[in-house]
Amino acid sequence: MRKKIIYYLAFSLISMVSYGQEVFSTIGVDDLVTLEYEIYPSLNAIELEKKSVVIDFTTLFDKPTIGFGARYTSHSMGFEDYNMHNMFTSFEELHHVSVYAKYRKALANNWNLDATIAPYLASTFNEGITREDFVLSYSAHFIKNWDNDGLKSSLKLGGGYGSLFGKPNFYPLISYSKAVNKKFRYEIGFPITGAYYKINEQSQIDITAQPESIYANNPSGFNIVNESLIDNSKLQFSALKLSIVYTYLFDDNWSSSFSVGYLAASELTIEDSNSNSNNIYDFDSNESVSLNIGISFNINNK
Repeated sequence: MRKKIIYYLAFSLISMVSYGQEVFSTIGVDDLVTLEYEIYPSLNAIELEKKSVVIDFTTLFDKPTIGFGARYTSHSMGFEDYNMHNMFTSFEELHHVSVYAKYRKALANNWNLDATIAPYLASTFNEGITREDFVLSYSAHFIKNWDNDGLKSSLKLGGGYGSLFGKPNFYPLISYSKAVNKKFRYEIGFPITGAYYKINEQSQIDITAQPESIYANNPSGFNIVNESLIDNSKLQFSALKLSIVYTYLFDDNWSSSFSVGYLAASELTIEDSNSNSNNIYDFDSNESVSLNIGISFNINNK
């Protein structure tokens, strides 16, 4: 525990020199290098840590816009305080490695088309890489933009496929965003609903509600007491995350963010993808708070 606290404090001190990816996204900048650390102290006696790095390169043309990038996320599950914790050691370290390509094209009457394809590996990697580790996610949506004397609003309609709720599945993309004034903007829809308030040129506070999820394959054998050995079991986690995010822009390149979140309606299970019954074990995860801190560097400042 002491080692974890020291690691967290060290990462926090480093993170205070910049801010998160979400801020640049709200002001239309895509080219970023982002580091994030997040901790969920208790999901029914289970501790979850999340560490991620994102490298995004978006080459801006007038028409269209093409972008690409990569993301690595490490989830560490702490089962030490959970009953029968020795059975779940194979799920203690989860890895998510993805690359993605984005395409945006301007259409008529202030409509735009956005499309993304993002193949990724999500696994414990206990037995190397298998085809069960691989998931192909993608999305496409249309965006209609309006500009009323500098106050912008937009409508998004589309859909996607991926692990937004844990097990990969199709999901809708629909939202309406409106700038009420130069400081306040809101967004209502799915998968993100939020309110965004710009305090000044450097600071912003966001309140958001959105899904949080993990889906990872375990290629090594797993079994509960007196049960048969199961290959390629899946750890699945899903929840609704409510967050308050404070962001600070130091200059045109560097930023930092800090957020406090609350997880509701969380579910943490181990699944058998080869069985009709599917659910092997349910951890009965409960609500939890989360702490997130991040840094971002804008590599496309001109």
